Amino acid sequence: MDIVGSASAPLPQIEALIDEVLVPGAEVVDQFGVQRVALDHLADAGLVGTPLPTAEQRELSELIARADASTWFCWSQHQAPMQILRNFAELESVAPRAALLDDLASGEQLAGVAFAHVRRPGVPNPIATRVEGGWLINGTLDWVTSWDIADVVLVMVASDSSFLCFFLTAGEVPSFRPGVEIGEPLHLLAMGGTHTRPVRFDSCFVSDDEVMPILDVNAWRKADESKTANANPAMFGIARGAISELDDLATQRGDSRMRALASKLAAECIDIRERAYAAIDQDRDVELRLQLRAEALDLLMRSCLAIVTARAGASMMTGTATERRVREALFMQVQAQTAATRAAMQDLALER
Repeated sequence: MDIVGSASAPLPQIEALIDEVLVPGAEVVDQFGVQRVALDHLADAGLVGTPLPTAEQRELSELIARADASTWFCWSQHQAPMQILRNFAELESVAPRAALLDDLASGEQLAGVAFAHVRRPGVPNPIATRVEGGWLINGTLDWVTSWDIADVVLVMVASDSSFLCFFLTAGEVPSFRPGVEIGEPLHLLAMGGTHTRPVRFDSCFVSDDEVMPILDVNAWRKADESKTANANPAMFGIARGAISELDDLATQRGDSRMRALASKLAAECIDIRERAYAAIDQDRDVELRLQLRAEALDLLMRSCLAIVTARAGASMMTGTATERRVREALFMQVQAQTAATRAAMQDLALER
């Protein structure tokens, strides 16, 4: 039983669909990879493309992450390309891009995204160099999620004066595009089922017709810094799964101490979630949102470790929900990490 519950109006039919489609195979997905058919089922229900109202979208994100965080991550990666395409659709009418946006919004096509590298300090990698009729791309994307199951991946690359966005056709190994080399799937501690590969560019030509420039880099960075300061709904979703597992185990064993711990963690999850979402909705200052993000990550880790302790030696077995959730919690510690989010997490640890 989910003792944390929804932060908004419940979505019983959606929850039932997610539990039916994602929960039974979550451990298999973790080992062997996210299945495109699962995302297609969500798309058929209208849950992949056009976002729901804010509260319901957060609950949807929590429910998917609670069921299977690997599938959640591929689902989440699909959202950013649609938003960028929508932003450009307001400025210009380009038929191919409009058609792609329609396909992404319906879930007919699945997208990935690669732009975490532009957050790093130092020399940009990859980099775009201006040539006649377009750009030459050189460098390496260390990890691109969803490559094997996505139809397209939106790549963001730095040039001297702007960021450039363009789409690669995904799923091809090797890539048929000249100057693009697809590496082997990465062996990851967590999220190993997300079909994540490195992609290398060696003088890959991208024409002007393919490029969508983000000219105001400072504005993009400011918006990104604000977004990454927020607690991600997936943090609460994974915690909900762990806390509910702990509560169910307490019921099976008739263990009052274990039940008390599950109840305490549930109350803490509800409290942090309420404060974190309110801070986002009220556009509170970044420092407060960073603090709440750190609190959410701390709660997530403690919730997952609680079920490890409760299951004792059995939790060391691979292929179980317990060990999967611990690794999912570890992944969330570094997902969308910036210098500011890292400092907030370290500050919280120093206070204890």
